Amino acid sequence: MPEITHDIDLSSVTHRPGQSQDLEVKRQRAWKRLSEEEKLWVIDAWELTGMIPSAPAFREMQNASDRVLYVLVGTEESLTPDELCYLMIARWFRNIDPATARAKMAQLVSQGYARYTGIGRTTATEVGLVKLEEMAKHHYGHAGGDDERRLDHRRTTSKSRVVDRGESDRSSFGDRSAPTGRFRKEIQNNRESNVRRNGPSR
Repeated sequence: MPEITHDIDLSSVTHRPGQSQDLEVKRQRAWKRLSEEEKLWVIDAWELTGMIPSAPAFREMQNASDRVLYVLVGTEESLTPDELCYLMIARWFRNIDPATARAKMAQLVSQGYARYTGIGRTTATEVGLVKLEEMAKHHYGHAGGDDERRLDHRRTTSKSRVVDRGESDRSSFGDRSAPTGRFRKEIQNNRESNVRRNGPSR
């Protein structure tokens, strides 16, 4: 199997307050920790990950728990601790070690802000999104806040994002009821199998 690579480079990113130093070195280190499946999953999730319009900017998160919650809410699928570490450094320029990520994810689950979707995989809940939205109200005095202050300083897709963590009936990215909560192709295969067994729904 050819080597899986992620064609980005953080070497030229201008350092800003709240960001980690040596971004590219830390990104590469986080990438090497990923399994083959996790690398494929991160690449699939990459363009769906970004700023949450109704929440404060990532750089305004005051602690590791809130930063982990932000990444979970801002990603449209469940994550392992290593996937979360990679996305946090690659997308939001902030480093976190896997042990801390795992502990914070467990803490968020116990608080109801996230839930497990499979062994080692965690996703944000609607309660988690509401918490970030309440933070925006506290920061700016109203929902949404000042758009200029909330801009994330990073490259992102130009398409408008609607945060959908696979919990809606129309979600096409992940199946939250699946034991693994992992691959879109598994969801499609399962649906095709059900159609063959039960006949087309009416």
